[in-house]
Amino acid sequence: MTAVAFDTLRFVRTLRDKAKMSSEQAEGLADAIAEAIQNDLATKTDIAAVRTDIEALRLSTKSDIEALRLANKADLADTKAEIVKWMLGAIGFQALVIVGGIVALARGLH
Repeated sequence: MTAVAFDTLRFVRTLRDKAKMSSEQAEGLADAIAEAIQNDLATKTDIAAVRTDIEALRLSTKSDIEALRLANKADLADTKAEIVKWMLGAIGFQALVIVGGIVALARGLH
């Protein structure tokens, strides 16, 4: 358990002297505040666990990003190959159309 720099005795005296509370009320309030402060504090173990979780997430994210980069690179290569295939097909088709047109013109002229 972590020690808290909260002077309950001084707090109780202040409540009794300045707020004119009874000793029981002041002590009860001081105990409640001290307990609330104790429950909300993070210990070194808590902080170490969070740091470990953050490091694990960082490594996981880094590997996920690398996997996505490699997948995108592969997808880009596939897309490039597909574009080249379609372009060569289109060029081949255009060449056939032109040759066919020339043959048709040549037949028409004879």
